[in-house]
Amino acid sequence: MALWHDRRGNFSALRAVTLLALIMPALFGVYYTMTSNWGPRPFDAITHYSGLWGIRILAATYLVSVLRRMGRWPRLVDVRRMIGVGCFCYLVFHVSLYVVDQAFDIRTVISEIVLRIYLTIGFLAFAGITALAITSNDYMVRRMGGMRWRKLHWLIHPIIILAAIHNFMQSKLDMFQPTILSGIVLFAMVYRLIHWQLPRSAKNGFGELPLWMLGLLALSVSGTVFLAEAIGFWIAYDPITSPLMVLRLDFDFNAGIRPGWYVLAACTILVAIAGLRQWPSTKPRELAPA
Repeated sequence: MALWHDRRGNFSALRAVTLLALIMPALFGVYYTMTSNWGPRPFDAITHYSGLWGIRILAATYLVSVLRRMGRWPRLVDVRRMIGVGCFCYLVFHVSLYVVDQAFDIRTVISEIVLRIYLTIGFLAFAGITALAITSNDYMVRRMGGMRWRKLHWLIHPIIILAAIHNFMQSKLDMFQPTILSGIVLFAMVYRLIHWQLPRSAKNGFGELPLWMLGLLALSVSGTVFLAEAIGFWIAYDPITSPLMVLRLDFDFNAGIRPGWYVLAACTILVAIAGLRQWPSTKPRELAPA
């Protein structure tokens, strides 16, 4: 069955668009290679590029479940596995390039992974993703049983935390994109935690979080990103200046738009999607005839 067909063998526009989105970074990578646009250290640039897209697609995989609930879009489940396998492919390429860079010296590779903490964290995340990718098929679901399979795939939560930490540590001085990605993932993670813990009586008519709660979550996560970035900058670069002085830079748009604003925009879009999809739930319900 073609990747752009659903389980019934029919063409699926959603699967086709998802597949195209997954291969676009690879196509751009091929274009950059053919036009020699990787800069002075092309091999390092390609390695970083593949890892960056692997983590981005991992975040997209994590967001699918959230968007499925918030947006009342059950069909997204149909592409979650495809996105996860796509993430695995990019990360396999990323790790393979690292092995090639070490001249296929497995002893050196193992030594580097053990001695460099950011590589240790990255390898643990990759090992977890590998386990999830291997079991992301109907045969393994039947073989393991639904309960055991779900317990294994619960590992996506610590995996994405490890991946975010690895992303921060290897980015060194450029924390802009890792901060944005981590903020969006934090929103999704807190949403899932609240959705799991909140009693059904506190949810709306569709069993979802009310819009006011989603809006408050978006503001809280964005505020956390603003504060964390200010404290991190204060500790790393200017411990003499108050963190509040650093925080003021977030509102100085002449210096550029800070990551917290991008996180707020992304979270606002998610909340808006939820609002549009849940709009009928805000209408008064008609009483059933006596």
